[in-house]
Amino acid sequence: MRKKVKVTITIICIIFGFVGFSIKFWASPIYPEAVKGELDLTQWNFANNGSTRLDGEWEYYRNQLLTPDDFDPQGHNGKLPEMTGFVRVPDSWEKYAAGGLNGSSHGFATFRLHVNLQGTSGQIYGIRQINIKTAHKLFVNGREIGSGGIPGTNIQETLSVNTPYVRFLQIDGNHADIIIQVANFQYFQGGITHPIYLGYQEDILSMREFAVVEDLLATACFLLIGAYFIILFLMRGRERSWLYFGLCCLAVCVYLATHGEKVAAMFAPGIPFELFLKIQTFSGAASELFLLLYAMESFPGLFKKVVMKGFGLTLAVRLLLILLTPAPVFSKLGSVGLVLAFFEILYVAYVMSAGMMRRREGSSLMLIGALSLLIIEVASALDILGIVSVLSIQTAAWICFAVAQGLFLSKRFVNTFKTVETLSERLRFMDRVKDEFLANTSHEMKTPLHAIINIAGSLLEGAAGPMSPDQKMNVAMIKDTGKRMANLLGDLLDFSKLKNGELVLKRKTVALQPIARLIFEMFRYMAGDKPVKFVDLLNDRLYVYVDEDRLVQILNNLVGNALKFTDSGQIVVSARENDGWLAVSVSDTGIGIPQDKLEVIFESFEQAGKAVAMEYGGMGLGLSVTKRLVELHGGSIWVESEQGKGAVFTFTVPSANREVEKRNDPGMNLTNPLQELAAPQMISSNKVRLEGEGIYTILIADDDAANRQVLLNLLSVEKYTVIAVSSGMDAMREIEMNRRIDLAIIDLMMPGMSGYEVCRNIRRRYSLSELPVLLLTARNRPEDIVTAFDSGVNDFLGKPIEAGELKARIRTLLELKKSVNDLIHIEMAFLQAQIKPHFLFNTLNTVISVSHTDVSKAQDLLVELSLYLRSSFDFQNREQLVSIHKELELIESYLFIEKARFGEQLQVIYDVDEDIRCRIPPLIIQPIVENAIRHGVMKRPEGGVVRISVKADQDCLVVVVSDNGPGISDETKASLSKERTGTRGVGLANIEGRLRTLYGTGLKIDSESGQGTKVMIRIPNSIG
Repeated sequence: MRKKVKVTITIICIIFGFVGFSIKFWASPIYPEAVKGELDLTQWNFANNGSTRLDGEWEYYRNQLLTPDDFDPQGHNGKLPEMTGFVRVPDSWEKYAAGGLNGSSHGFATFRLHVNLQGTSGQIYGIRQINIKTAHKLFVNGREIGSGGIPGTNIQETLSVNTPYVRFLQIDGNHADIIIQVANFQYFQGGITHPIYLGYQEDILSMREFAVVEDLLATACFLLIGAYFIILFLMRGRERSWLYFGLCCLAVCVYLATHGEKVAAMFAPGIPFELFLKIQTFSGAASELFLLLYAMESFPGLFKKVVMKGFGLTLAVRLLLILLTPAPVFSKLGSVGLVLAFFEILYVAYVMSAGMMRRREGSSLMLIGALSLLIIEVASALDILGIVSVLSIQTAAWICFAVAQGLFLSKRFVNTFKTVETLSERLRFMDRVKDEFLANTSHEMKTPLHAIINIAGSLLEGAAGPMSPDQKMNVAMIKDTGKRMANLLGDLLDFSKLKNGELVLKRKTVALQPIARLIFEMFRYMAGDKPVKFVDLLNDRLYVYVDEDRLVQILNNLVGNALKFTDSGQIVVSARENDGWLAVSVSDTGIGIPQDKLEVIFESFEQAGKAVAMEYGGMGLGLSVTKRLVELHGGSIWVESEQGKGAVFTFTVPSANREVEKRNDPGMNLTNPLQELAAPQMISSNKVRLEGEGIYTILIADDDAANRQVLLNLLSVEKYTVIAVSSGMDAMREIEMNRRIDLAIIDLMMPGMSGYEVCRNIRRRYSLSELPVLLLTARNRPEDIVTAFDSGVNDFLGKPIEAGELKARIRTLLELKKSVNDLIHIEMAFLQAQIKPHFLFNTLNTVISVSHTDVSKAQDLLVELSLYLRSSFDFQNREQLVSIHKELELIESYLFIEKARFGEQLQVIYDVDEDIRCRIPPLIIQPIVENAIRHGVMKRPEGGVVRISVKADQDCLVVVVSDNGPGISDETKASLSKERTGTRGVGLANIEGRLRTLYGTGLKIDSESGQGTKVMIRIPNSIG
């Protein structure tokens, strides 16, 4: 125990040493000091040193509220006010009693300071006051520039308002006479208790804004942390430490908002001073109370309840006094509250330190919390006592404490959650073991049990010869007991498969026909070449009140069972309504069921006979599970069959037709919580078009209005143009009418035309890349996925929809479509770029012009043109590598023609190594040379020089095309950079793309305005 106390004392000493060092640093006199009411700032450089504090000795006139006129030597017959003495500012004036002056905290007085400045005519200065208690007026050079309330000679005449502010004024000359009237009749401290700052306008404004932002960030931080932990407590009410910590953070949030820059007054400037002071004091005491409760709840073995009772009683008295007494009364308890708060926080720090020394969970975070609390208390005491203001240190310590304790509680929560996860995993494992044991035991016991039953039955039938009546009775008892035991094992197996009755139905009103059609679509695909026809006789106005997923499971089992035992013919689904119930029938033309099996087929592991089981396989669980699901809905299921003529399975579920008719909403469908958020704003029309700012148009097809609204809300944020329709037919109609649809989001289950049908119709006209389709479905079984992709779906998303996943999948499909379109665009641009109409037109004009004077030169031009065109139109080399010499031949032909056009204006210099044998992509260098001529040298009236350099450099080929043209401006460089990353044209964008695809590096362009342009290509030799 002594060791723990020593360690705690050591920690406290370290804290006080750290805070003392910080206070010494903050309080060190780095500003000029006023002496005898005069402050010399003639040597203070405001531009370099920033603002200064008006600290030092001020003239003090107690019990006098003086104005600048009272200090005018020409007034009052030359009689000046009688000065009480010189006092130090900042300080609370009750401390002036030590100097022989009036030491009461209540009263009124005038402070005066004469400031000498450098002679700067017309300079705008700023004054920032932080805390003058509790009413004042501020005069500078005879003019009132600011005030906080109205100072008076008694409490009735005084209106207290104590909020920080900044004021700006223009000082002509080299002095400033500052007069401050102060009155206080409501607070336990009075006078100018915090520094007043003087400086240039921008420095003062920056100082004020920084302080406000600092307080706002700290307030917001505590507000968010407090709200987070209170919400956690509301979600899990057993952790009261979360509640107390959250309330403590909220109380600190209010405390910080009413101190320092008093940001609360910015949002509610009309709060009376006394109410504001009550909020200030009450929030501080409340934060102490909740801090104690939090510590007691978090460290129950270390925090003594008797201590809590003592602190709690004093806090209760303080809170009552704050609420019930006026400001002059409860504010006098400030010093007492400060002492009590010191011991409270010191005790909490001790408890946390003790927990750290005992290596409790989160001990390092406890230590941080304890250190932060001690810093808070010391800084608060120094500020309230007026020794020095270190609110920034106090705020930082509060934030450090809050973050440390937030992490401490979060770590506890995570550890608790891990423990729960471990226990849950063990329970799940034991549950699986139990289910496997029941299933395996039931299955293994059924075989010998049925052997006993069958043997007993065969004995009764005379397989071993005639038996006496007593023998028959005993064997019949054996058979009956075996059957009962078999039924018991079936019940146990059903019990395990349905998770011990923990299956919870999520009922809602759903349309029956879309579900049946969806299942038909899936099994029509699974049937393959089987000559089976699926017939839907359902009315499109049939609605049931069921769990949609379970209804799908029921129909899936029945239709799958019918297809399994039907080699040819048809499977029909029909329904009829009877007294609030809907009887749904699934009939087939299969092998039928023997009469003696009509009941047992609904039992687990039962089928229509051993021969059937051997031929068709299966475990015999489907019908038993179906029966259980139907019964959970309150209905029943039965079968009618004649062997060899098929079977009819009928089940009943609650009907919802009357409710739908009352609501007059055939598309009614209760939805998940995400959809319910959109329900108040649900769209009622069958088609909605939402224009967005983006380039993509998305089609939504969903029969559920809430689903459509959810998708509209999500996609509108992404700036897409959205078209929402309510059926598959409407979707196909929109696709016919609107050729600019980029993506279709289709719901799987819709009346009239299912999502599968819509996808197949789309694929008859559009490929996977031309119009991507995203399918929304709650079904994700393998056969559903296979059917969806076989229908032409690009991707599918399970319900309920998660917004982030939906947006990510949409972006992926749109980027896929864009990438395909870009590739097609680049391909076409590349081919089109080989035919240059303007170049051909200019060349032919040149040939015609030259032919009149020099036929031989015209013939040479035609030869070079043919060589140029032959190389350009060589489509076979479009995706191959060509020799560097072939590319140079194309360039020479092109330059020969261009020199014929421009004459001496165009000069070309070749610097090519003759022994280079590298192979490069075609049309890589020539477009760059053409660009250098068109946008480089020909932009100059006198022309210019194009230099082509091809050199071997170690393991790569270096090609440099440079010109002495006007160069590229910064704006053009920016647009060129965008073009290089886009898909417009085949110039630099195409060359850049091909080079990066082949070699992983693109063009290097160096240019300065007026200095020409240089384009460099580096091609590895290994590729060639």
